[in-house]
Amino acid sequence: MKAGCTRVIFAALLFAALPLVVSRAEPVTLRFGFPVPASSYDNTRGVSPWIDQVEKASGGTLKIQLFTGPTLGTFHNIYDRTLTGASQISFSTFGDLTSDFPRTQVASLPFLTRNTLDLSIALWKLYEDGLLPEFGKVKLLALFSFPNAVLHTNKPIATINDLKGMRIAASSRIVADVVSAFGAAPVSLAPDELYTAIQHGLAGGAVTSLGAAQVFKLDEVTTYHLEAPLGAAPGFVFMNKDAYAALPAQAKKAIDEFSGASFSKQLGEANVLEQSDERDRLKAEPRQHDSELSAAEYARWQARVQPIVEAWAKQTPDGAKVLAACRAELEKLASAH
Repeated sequence: MKAGCTRVIFAALLFAALPLVVSRAEPVTLRFGFPVPASSYDNTRGVSPWIDQVEKASGGTLKIQLFTGPTLGTFHNIYDRTLTGASQISFSTFGDLTSDFPRTQVASLPFLTRNTLDLSIALWKLYEDGLLPEFGKVKLLALFSFPNAVLHTNKPIATINDLKGMRIAASSRIVADVVSAFGAAPVSLAPDELYTAIQHGLAGGAVTSLGAAQVFKLDEVTTYHLEAPLGAAPGFVFMNKDAYAALPAQAKKAIDEFSGASFSKQLGEANVLEQSDERDRLKAEPRQHDSELSAAEYARWQARVQPIVEAWAKQTPDGAKVLAACRAELEKLASAH
């Protein structure tokens, strides 16, 4: 009898202790590959606040460790390294992945819009509506747009003829086509390769966002920055599907709650703010020159790249449909301002 009571008491004590054991369980740690300097607005205004939100909402079940720069991967390989699980969550551009994500490149089309925050919102809506069925290998957490590309050069550019014969770095096929349409020779490079290429004369300039002038120190090797809607590079945050599937329910819920449209908008806002702040900084620097096209030149440049837009719509799967939907969404967002 006493032995039976002892077993019952021991079992009761063990059961009562179980919640304490569970509550002390170590959180799941995920590695976040971020091939951009930690000082970028994508991090300080986008990724790091998102990590804080998700960790807090996870109730202690999740820890996200951010690796900035090329620690876990570069722009060239971070997608593959996420598929293999070396990085469980990653941030990247589509520079080497345009053939894998052809419809998403709608954001790169020149003269599509001046408002890249609206474009960030529109891109996620296109994904939600099933018009970008290209992300089956990963769990997509955010899809957004960097600001429109700016022409950073080491000589002044006022007309389309000034570009003839120049070597200009481009990070995507569409941007390379735009560079070629202007009579320049495109050089395919990732954002973190631009500084060295211009410094050593491999390129006389680059087409990338204004914020890149500070993040990648392009203002040390270029002094002229011509603003025109030459195309906005899309970016994305994505996750290894198996890593997501293995998470505790509360961790999954936290990631889902703060991802999607809100995270996409948050990153879009961060980039717009960075563009604005960088414009102000460059204008305050005596040796730096920020300019825009004249109305006549704007019309000439836009007409020159129109065949690129038409070719993209024709050659891309569902291209015309995606472009029309994107324009419609941008018009809808513009009318709401």
